[in-house]
Amino acid sequence: GMVLAMALGSTTGIDNGLGRTPPQGWRSWNLYGPHVDQTLLEGIMDGMVSRKRSVDGVPTSLCDLGYCEVGLDDAWQACGEGEGYNYHDAHGRPVINTTRFPD
Repeated sequence: GMVLAMALGSTTGIDNGLGRTPPQGWRSWNLYGPHVDQTLLEGIMDGMVSRKRSVDGVPTSLCDLGYCEVGLDDAWQACGEGEGYNYHDAHGRPVINTTRFPD
């Protein structure tokens, strides 16, 4: 009885346009693993917005198609450079590998 009523009950949500599709984009780990740096990532981002290809005769980027997210999964941190040989300084802030990611 009650379980069925709960299952058939209505639900509501915030109608703000977010979450209508799953996140779409590119992640670094599956292709490059720990072998990433700023130059490589900037090239990937340029490729995401490049309109060198056409869809129905219209120059179109991956971002135009909804694939705008670029994620850096790993190798951005300065391994062992933090407090107590971890990735964070004494204030808890991540320590960035400025050799790989100078800007």
